[in-house]
Amino acid sequence: MLYFAYADNMDIENLGSRNVIFEKVATGKVRHYRLAFHKPAEDGSGMADLQDDRGNVVEGVVWDVPEASLDNLDVYEEVDKGHYRRQPIVVQTSKGELDCITYRAAKYRNGLKPRRDYLEKIIRGAEAHRLSGEYITFLRSHDTA
Repeated sequence: MLYFAYADNMDIENLGSRNVIFEKVATGKVRHYRLAFHKPAEDGSGMADLQDDRGNVVEGVVWDVPEASLDNLDVYEEVDKGHYRRQPIVVQTSKGELDCITYRAAKYRNGLKPRRDYLEKIIRGAEAHRLSGEYITFLRSHDTA
């Protein structure tokens, strides 16, 4: 199954630590969303989510992940506890449009900031996959908790 990662799961070390088998398919963009750090974490910081926003884009990585590994990722993302939910999404890539799944926050709160270490993992993944310089600058522009 194709999975679009837009946050710390872009980072190979991070994703591997979650017992997920994955193979990179492409980098890509989803249109009419923006990256928001409005999903509340237990420590009061903000976790990443896709927020509807016409005219914006979010860049990320498309991974090919076996269903059993996605089940492991569901556990990590606490789908059963209502933190995130799987959602289908169309990703624009150099290989054309790809139908993927991604994770979206089930609950959110405005005004949150990401932890510095969390944001650094996202930036590390973006740099490793050579996302656009403009997008990496956007990631670096966020204040942290």
